[in-house]
Amino acid sequence: MLYYALMMKKWNSLVGRCALVFFCASLGLEVGAADSLHFLAVGDTGSGLQQQKQVAEAMAGHAAKCQATNPVSFVLLVGDNFYNNGVTSAEDPQWQDKFERMYDATRLPAPFFAVLGNHDWRNDLPDVEINYARTHPGTRWQMDGHYYKREFPAVDGGANTPPLAAFFLIDTEAWNQTSPHVIKYPDKHLGDKQMAWLEQQLKESRARWKIVVAHHPLYSNGTHGHDKQVLELRARLGPLFKRWKVDAFITGHDHDLQRIETPDSPTLFLISGAGSKLRTKSYNDWKPFHASTPGYADIRLSATEMHGQFLDIGGKVLDVWHRPPLSASVK
Repeated sequence: MLYYALMMKKWNSLVGRCALVFFCASLGLEVGAADSLHFLAVGDTGSGLQQQKQVAEAMAGHAAKCQATNPVSFVLLVGDNFYNNGVTSAEDPQWQDKFERMYDATRLPAPFFAVLGNHDWRNDLPDVEINYARTHPGTRWQMDGHYYKREFPAVDGGANTPPLAAFFLIDTEAWNQTSPHVIKYPDKHLGDKQMAWLEQQLKESRARWKIVVAHHPLYSNGTHGHDKQVLELRARLGPLFKRWKVDAFITGHDHDLQRIETPDSPTLFLISGAGSKLRTKSYNDWKPFHASTPGYADIRLSATEMHGQFLDIGGKVLDVWHRPPLSASVK
């Protein structure tokens, strides 16, 4: 009986802790301690068409299945959230059609941490997406600014314990000096300020996992793989990621699913841009995985391992990876 009582106490403590994590995450708060951090990533979603609905339904179904054992704490929305030209106001009908009603709030109540894509700039009103949550309390949509950070505490961590994970969400379109929309933007130094912020944040972070989230990739076998903008971003961000041991860079822009590992960088490059449209493979420069299939990424972090997988709309696992944190190699 004593053994049973102890086991029940341990079980109730675990359930309570997980419930607290899920509750906090659903409110967009910094998530409390849990045995692992579980999140999804999807991008290039904002078409409102059948394929977006299929991916949204698959994500909601997957989240519901995970609810009892390892609930989804949040979703990363990696840009081009509203095709073709962003949103015009906080009351634009696209908010309901392409986000609020699109992703079932009952089965997938977690917050969506979003970044801007190039299409989100096209009405010259990117700040509409930033301000939406402020005027719509209770929405799952979270975007604190063109760049912002989210941290998640470690298991049973005290005040001096480094976070389990830190996510640095940035606006890569802000560096596009050829975009007429960026040129019009009142703050002409947004890209410079963002770069200084990102470098300082990465330098100071003590997180076990450092993950940067944006729209444009640094490497890709898709249509945009050789774009000037992608090459410029690689030159700008690649050395920074290597210097500060960024574990993963999660993006979209190319409408496919890709996992890229390059000898030039220890960072894992993930593209999860198959949220509503598809394009075929254009290049064969990088390995090990590419699929032009509707789907999304499912990632779980513990103190010692990243377990990731790409899933299609039928729930089929297309690719799986396991990695230790780069911080583990720090002497």
